[in-house]
Amino acid sequence: MNPRISLCICTYNRPVDLDKCLSSVYAAHPRPNEVIVSDDSADAQPAQAVVARYPGVIYQRGPSQGLGANRNACLRAVTQDYVLFIDDDVCVEPDFFARAVSVLASLPERTIVTGYELNHRSEPVCKVTPHNPDFWGFQHVLPLGDYHALVINSTFFPAALFESIKFDEKLRYGSDEIDVARHAISCGYRIQYSEDLYVHHYPSPVNRDEYQSYTEASRLYATFKAYWHYEKAIVKSSIFLLLAPPKLCLALVRRTGFRGCYAAFKSTSLALRYIMTP
Repeated sequence: MNPRISLCICTYNRPVDLDKCLSSVYAAHPRPNEVIVSDDSADAQPAQAVVARYPGVIYQRGPSQGLGANRNACLRAVTQDYVLFIDDDVCVEPDFFARAVSVLASLPERTIVTGYELNHRSEPVCKVTPHNPDFWGFQHVLPLGDYHALVINSTFFPAALFESIKFDEKLRYGSDEIDVARHAISCGYRIQYSEDLYVHHYPSPVNRDEYQSYTEASRLYATFKAYWHYEKAIVKSSIFLLLAPPKLCLALVRRTGFRGCYAAFKSTSLALRYIMTP
């Protein structure tokens, strides 16, 4: 029997992008066995109107607590063997799921398979592949052996993984995919890369300013969490916590002037709040 796929789309105030996304999914053959849209939008009506044009899509209101919480809301509705999360500004090609089924059919147990995305933010289009994190949590290290990162828009997770882990709901935006990758590896899963799996990402400007306020705090928190919780490396996590905030401050000052100090302070304070909150 072919692997069965649940497609989860988290959306937030982007009905036009969502329509393009679902149109590409419904042009695919075969389609996913299940399509779930979880909507964090302030006004539900535009997204509901879009979803109504695509028979069989499961629509639900999201918890409006950020991307991590919305992904978990999707997971509560999943009933199939594998789970794919794509953003609402992503499109797939007609044979994407056919290629995915072929790859998934030969996967060993406890394996996550990830591909890449073609990012259309600017020309030329940028091919974004998984890069492992460096000490500071930036995903800059080209994997020469094991993969410790993934590109979530082209990643198929065994649904069984989410019986033991969930997305960290403190991560409203940013670093959620590296955190779930590290968590899965700590639970005995491995990540396999496939050149056959890719999607097109058309980054929407909607929500970007709001998202930007969380990005650095998420990186600081997720990296500390990886060293402290997954690796159990007390010295490493302590060194990171001591050095990462001043490094961030220096980087932001160089980029934006002295107002970067305030931005670094805000990000560090938010990261520390995440760390201290059970």
